[in-house]
Amino acid sequence: MKSVPFFVAVAALCLSTLAPAAANAGCCDPAPTPCCEPAPVCCPAPPVKVSFCVTDPVTCCKYPVSVCVPAECAGQTPCYVGCRRGFLGRKILTYKFACCGTCVDIVITKHGRVIVRD
Repeated sequence: MKSVPFFVAVAALCLSTLAPAAANAGCCDPAPTPCCEPAPVCCPAPPVKVSFCVTDPVTCCKYPVSVCVPAECAGQTPCYVGCRRGFLGRKILTYKFACCGTCVDIVITKHGRVIVRD
């Protein structure tokens, strides 16, 4: 029976040494500082309006059009890629800007109205 008080004293001594560690266990360490500055976020340049003339391959009529393309295509003239038939007698002409790879469809109705699909 003499060992019970000794055991209680040893247990109390162990618990008292662990108490400060347990009290700090819930605290957060200060946040580590980043090693590098965050890189600046660069926004792409806004689209620009480019105007050029398209030629109807059937009637040879020329029509001025304006399309919005990425800024790197500013001042460039697109290349004619091809023409296909559309709904209700429409002609769909495809033009491609080689510098940025953007394709634009120009629709010419049978009445000569021009519709830009960009």
